[in-house]
Amino acid sequence: MLNSPIPPRFEDALCLTEAECLLIDPRARSEDLFDQCETRLEAASNLMMTLSTLDAPGASADARDLSNVALSCRLLLADSLDLLMAARVAAKRQQAPARKGGAHG
Repeated sequence: MLNSPIPPRFEDALCLTEAECLLIDPRARSEDLFDQCETRLEAASNLMMTLSTLDAPGASADARDLSNVALSCRLLLADSLDLLMAARVAAKRQQAPARKGGAHG
């Protein structure tokens, strides 16, 4: 698809994880995909920070709370991985035209 003269279509969107699916527009710019990846990684990190502070006096979490945090982090990390892989593909696609023809030097 990288060397194809046909632009990517929304119907060719990526779903790279096994279970849940984040629909990624194959026409998206790599910078936008990297930004979305970073947002999700930060959200997962913030959830883990919250979880790590539950040993403070007066803080508590039951098994359901822990399960919800774990599921949220798993989904955020899966989305981040999909976005990272899609951003790499988009970056290669964006660089491809610069390599064609032209003078070297």
